[in-house]
Amino acid sequence: MSGSDELLVLRLGLIAVIFVFALAVAVSLRSSLGVREPAQRGAPGQKAWRLVVLVPGDGGLVRGARFSLAGMMVLGRDSRAGIVLPDASVSASHASVERVGGEWRVVDLGSTNGTFIDGRRVGDSGAFLRMGQRLALGSVVLQLELE
Repeated sequence: MSGSDELLVLRLGLIAVIFVFALAVAVSLRSSLGVREPAQRGAPGQKAWRLVVLVPGDGGLVRGARFSLAGMMVLGRDSRAGIVLPDASVSASHASVERVGGEWRVVDLGSTNGTFIDGRRVGDSGAFLRMGQRLALGSVVLQLELE
């Protein structure tokens, strides 16, 4: 093998190493940025939990609007919340809703106007929200239903 052939092999090897390194960095960045594949839809006919707006407040919500629930979600006025409730009586991060076993657990996140389930105040230790119960965040009232 001549000197120029060895140099070509070394260059190709270096290019391969750089390519593998760039691929490893891209995969690492993708996972750290939270980019995930789309969630699989439930089977056809599978029922889904939703919060339905009963009292929209003054923020532009529409009575009857539905919000799908999944996993753990924050409800609040902030645009980064899982369920955005654009009403002045709702705190930026007002409350969280999380699926625990077969029920939905609501936790108040230090809101100004409080979180209530059927008129009972929910504290930072949380309370369970069951089908048909009303969840009040400020002047916005939602109801849990199963589609």
